[in-house]
Order: sequence, then structure tokens, then C-alpha cells
Amino acid sequence: MKYREIQIQYNSFQIQHKKPFGAVLKDQEIQFTLSVKHAMNPEVTFVVSKEGQGEQYLKMSSPEEGIFTASFSSPALGLCFYFFILNYDDHGMRRTVYLGAPTQGIGGEAVVRENRWELIPYQITVHNYQKSAPGWYKNAVFYQIFVDRFFNGEEHGKVRSPKKNSFLYATWDDSPMYIKDHQGNILRWDFFGGNLKGVLQKLDYLKSLGIGGIYLNPIFKARSNHKYDTGDYMKIDEMFGNEETFKTLLQEAEKRGIRIVLDGVFNHVGADSKYFNAFGSYETVGAAQSTDSPYYSWFNFFQYPHDYESWWGVKDLPNVNENDDSYKNFIVGRDGVIEKWSRMGIGGWRLDVADEMPDEFIEEIRRAIDAVSEDQVLIGEVWEDASNKIAYGKRRRYLLGDELHGTMNYPFKDGVIAYLNGHMRAKDLYMRFMSLKENYPSEALYSALNNLGTHDTRRILTELKDTRKLKVAVGLLLTFPGVPCIYYGDEAGMEGEADPFNRGPYPWGKESPEIFAIYQSMIELRKNHEALTSGEFIPFYQEEMFGYLRKTEEECHLILVNSKPEKVRTVLADVIGLENMSCDISAQFGEVHHLEPYSFTHRHIMLK
Repeated sequence: MKYREIQIQYNSFQIQHKKPFGAVLKDQEIQFTLSVKHAMNPEVTFVVSKEGQGEQYLKMSSPEEGIFTASFSSPALGLCFYFFILNYDDHGMRRTVYLGAPTQGIGGEAVVRENRWELIPYQITVHNYQKSAPGWYKNAVFYQIFVDRFFNGEEHGKVRSPKKNSFLYATWDDSPMYIKDHQGNILRWDFFGGNLKGVLQKLDYLKSLGIGGIYLNPIFKARSNHKYDTGDYMKIDEMFGNEETFKTLLQEAEKRGIRIVLDGVFNHVGADSKYFNAFGSYETVGAAQSTDSPYYSWFNFFQYPHDYESWWGVKDLPNVNENDDSYKNFIVGRDGVIEKWSRMGIGGWRLDVADEMPDEFIEEIRRAIDAVSEDQVLIGEVWEDASNKIAYGKRRRYLLGDELHGTMNYPFKDGVIAYLNGHMRAKDLYMRFMSLKENYPSEALYSALNNLGTHDTRRILTELKDTRKLKVAVGLLLTFPGVPCIYYGDEAGMEGEADPFNRGPYPWGKESPEIFAIYQSMIELRKNHEALTSGEFIPFYQEEMFGYLRKTEEECHLILVNSKPEKVRTVLADVIGLENMSCDISAQFGEVHHLEPYSFTHRHIMLK
């Protein structure tokens, strides 16, 4: 980087400038090295602060002309922020400039600022993440199932236990819709009739696809079809089955090498629940019925009983107070919700809206899970970079070691879609993915639950509108670090705009053979190569080509992506991101690669 006549070199992605790379353990020493050439009498100060505390100013030593070094370690967990101050002589004047990150939360090559208030500091994540996610989880390909829309396992397709004041679709092929009033409130919930028997009957299909883990949308008793309005945490919803059916599902899934992760909705319940009981549907006295209810302290009422705190103002979803002792004990205490279902042998939990739950409560959930089995995983729904997420004015601590094993990787999904649709440059995608690699503890990156779509987003084929682009996206999903998760029906070619259209019924017997083959072949590729699961991740780019290596001591995989509608020529010796490779990638894979439009290119060599 050149500033006037001065040549400055600092890049947080490069080991010669920051060692070790990325997030560090508490008390682990970091070495910083900055190069300043063609400056008169330069002095460099390293400025660092633990978030919320004062800044430390360390004059960097100069072991040789133009080279400046400093070291730092943090005794406390959390985020630290740093930048550099460069002082130098310029025609009889002493000038000062500031060197920091290109943008918030994104590392890489330093940017020079003449004004301190324009400076953006670099981030250091200091963690104690030493208990890794279970091996079965990190090695699995996951499959998300919205139970009501997957498959009806009852004889002749009979719908189990239809709910009062609801409607059933005439055929499995119908399109989903909502019946709402003028204020947007749902008047009658709609059901297709999918159930746990249906999941049970399709286990062999999932096994043949290569699935090793199932993430089920909520299955506990609730009024809606999505079940995020929990009515009773201790019961399976009658439309889905019962506890015996669920136990059988767990047992049969395990026989096929598949573990099941449940959706834990612990930030809010349903207004129609035994705990709130706004409609008198339950025999228990709910908080909305009496201030003497044993559940009254779980909720925050503004004006009793009709005005209360709810999730994003949705009155059907009253928020719970996670700091209430009786509520916490119900969820994480002895014989509580976590213990009951975890003891059945589930694979773990996915926490809904984790960013709206206190860190301390998530820690208690993690401890409750670990007390039952350390072979269960805890994943959180977080839509942004989880290392620096701020929610309700507080920096979150999801990935520091005591809370989540990993988070849902929406930044991956958003980056892939933006890049393939021409809304993000290859350089920006590279910066985004390198910053996730830099900001996350390594175990958290490799435990992220990657997706191309969920029940909360448009279907991936709807986003991309092109099978060639879809093939690229699936290739990235199945070769990227972390755990890939396929939203039910994506492999069949399902399309759908936002809710409810992204939650249509699985088109059994009407799948797209072309799209199914894309998913099947990429899953098989991942399962056949350990490097695509645990290998080092080294991204790079050249103009609008994005690529990466996945590498172990035994093998190396080269991924090249062309997001353009025309052919692209890539010269490996000229790409940005492989400058520090100890081996000659061009000699191993060939120097020049001609990439077809909208293409995913994979090459593989054995190193031993």
C-alpha cells in the first residue's frame, strides 16, 4: 500500500504481519510486524484495547530499518481492537497518520487515515473454545425438515388429530397460503399433514442421499403449523405423532448413522400455551388468566392481561423472561426440558433467535446439554458474523467457548447468492470469507451450520433462477468449511418465494432428476474426501474468479468459480491469496485454467 511516497505493508490475513493468524486463546501471544519504507525518521505505535477498557500505547521496536514489531496477549476473553499510529518527518514537519482495517469487522490490508475519527480498528477475538463440537456432527451432511410439509406417513394419507379452527389442504400438491385479517394476523392455521411417521418412512431415502444429521423444525405441541408458538414443551404435537413415535424415529435414524437435532424455541411461547393460556385451551391456569398463575413471573406485562412483551410485537408469541428462576429451572434444571429430550439420545439442539436470549441463559443450556452428553451439539440462529454481533446494546459471547459450538452461517449464504447474481465482486466475497476465518475460533468456523436457504428465506433456486448457478452454489456448500445443511426439497428442485411459499410440500415423485443429481454427486464428493470436511481452507481470487484450496497433508482440492455469463481465464500464479503458499500450486494443478460460464471447477491431487 502506498501513501504519498511511503510504502506501508500490513495485512492481518498474512502470517508475516500477524502471527498466529486469526482468533487466539486467552493469554496467547500475538506478534505484529509492520513494514514502512521511504519515510523519514518513522516511529510506529501499536494501540490496542480490550472492548470497554482504556487503550494501551506500545511503541513498536525496529529490529531493522523499516521493520516494526510488537507483541500482545490478552488475559481476558472477548474482543480486542487495535490499530497503528505512524509518525514521520515531512519537509521539516512531524506528520501523523493512522493505519487500520478497511471496514468494520473485515481485516486484510491496512488503510491509511489522516484523521483519527475516520479510523476503523482491526478485531482480535480472544476465546477459550477448547471443547470442540462432536465429531459425528462435523463430519455430517445435514438436512432440515419442516415436518408438516415433508411426508405424511399415515395410511392413505390420513391427517392425524386435526386442530380446531384450522384448514387442511385438499391435495398434497396444493400451494401454501395464509388466511389473515386486515391487520396481518393469521385467522386459521393451514396444514398438509406431514408427521414424524413420514420422516421415519423416508430415512432410507435420506441415508441414500448421504445425510448424517437431521435438523427438525419444532415438533412440540403448538397451535400453528411451524410450531414456533410452543404450547407444551413436554409433549410432541399430536399432528406429528407422540413420544413413542419420536423414540422410534431416533432409534431407526441412529441405525442408519443419522442423528436428529431439535429446534429449541426458548425465547417465547405461544399465546395459546399451557403457560400463557390466553384462550383457555389448557386446564392449567396460565399467566394471562391470573396473576396467581405459577407462570405469571415468566412474562412481562405492561397492562395486564392484554398488553405484554412479545416477539417483535407479534401478540401470538409472548416473550418469556429467561432470567426468571422458575423458567430457567423448567428449561435447564433437573427433569427439565433440555434433560428430558436430551436423555432420549437426540443429536443436540438448534437455538431459535439466539441473539434475543441472554448469554448467561445460553451458557446454562450448554451446561445442561453437556451434563447429559458431550456428544450432543448446540447451534444458534445468528444471521450475522457471530464473533462481533451486538444485540440489544450488548456484545454477544456466542463463540468464546462456553456457549454455542457454532451458528447458522447466513453470511455464507448471503455472500454466495450476491456473488452469483452479480451483486458482489469476487474480491468482496474473498474478504467476507477471510474475515469469518479470521474472526471465528477455528473450531467455530468448522462447526458452522452452512445453508443456502431455510424456512426463513427464499428457496435457493428461486434466488438464482439458473441451474448452472445452482450447481455452483451447491458445489460451494458441499466443499466449504463447516457443516452443510440442505433445506428439504431443494435437492428436488423446489422453488418458493418467502414464507409461506418457501414451505411448500415436498414433491414426491415429481423431483427434478437434473437437480437431484447435482446434490447427490456433490454430497458423494464431500463424503469421499476428508479434506473437504476438515482440511485447511485457503481462499483466493483473480478479477471476478473466486476460488479456494482445501488441503490436508495427504490431499489438496482446488475449487475455481466463474460467476460470469462468459468464459474466464485464470492464471494461478497471479491470484491474490496464495502468496504465502509453501508449494507451487501452478506446478501441481497447471498454471492456466479456462472456466466455462457460471461454472464450478474442482481439481484434486494426492500429496502422499
